[in-house]
Amino acid sequence: MQVVITGAAGNLGTKLRQHLETADWVEKIVGIDVVPFTPGPKTEAVVADLTKADDERWVRHVRAADGIVNYASANPAPTSSWAESALSFDMTANLLEQAGGARPCRFVFASSNHAMGGYRDEDVSPGTIGMTTPQKSGTRYFDGQIYRWGAAYGATKMLGERVSIARAKATGGRITAVATRIGWCQGGDNLPATLSPGGGGSRGETNPDEIARNLKWYRSMWLSNRDHAHLMERALRADAATWPGPAIVISGMSNNKEMPWNIAEAAEWIGYHPLDNVWDHLSP
Repeated sequence: MQVVITGAAGNLGTKLRQHLETADWVEKIVGIDVVPFTPGPKTEAVVADLTKADDERWVRHVRAADGIVNYASANPAPTSSWAESALSFDMTANLLEQAGGARPCRFVFASSNHAMGGYRDEDVSPGTIGMTTPQKSGTRYFDGQIYRWGAAYGATKMLGERVSIARAKATGGRITAVATRIGWCQGGDNLPATLSPGGGGSRGETNPDEIARNLKWYRSMWLSNRDHAHLMERALRADAATWPGPAIVISGMSNNKEMPWNIAEAAEWIGYHPLDNVWDHLSP
């Protein structure tokens, strides 16, 4: 496959590039970002702005791709403003307009747990948040002084899922799409011990019940480095013939015991079988 990775200089983009460099089924990687980065032997680094719909620096590579993984975002955090989130959505829409231009294409949209973040403050049974669960985007978080709601960021991810589905249907399956609701995959070693309620949006919180609730929620959405690599590889390579449609939405977490996220759908549709469980390293 020839694979395009957008947001290729970021945390997840870098991790996936390094993984695909070792994959014998990948012929070429094109990494696209607004900042330069050092490519590997299989990778061509492209500096371009995906909000520019007619920028041939990226358009020609996207049209020729067998697979696209879209991590690109103007601000990949729940603090994202509406203006930043609008730009992020523009990038996704522009990519989908060009994908499948020269050959059938698998489009992998890096969605987020924040697309369903409204469930953080509800009592959710294990394994129940899946593709058909009514959407509640945005996560309530404490900024050190007051609670805020990451509505703009969550909405962008929700809309990115929906436009990926719509585009796949409109192309009659020439584009097949997988939206992966990625959990918490920290930079670097991404160890469970460094998952903190502060990093998850409870910085400065003093209510012990809130801290405990937040910590369990954020730890339960941990995605290890090797499970992230496996998730995106399966999203790129899985046969769409058995899917319920030309596009699917799946949860992208490790195999964390009693988490609210449904990963059985990912196992069935793309063959995702995560190996790690956050509670093997931490006490519930």
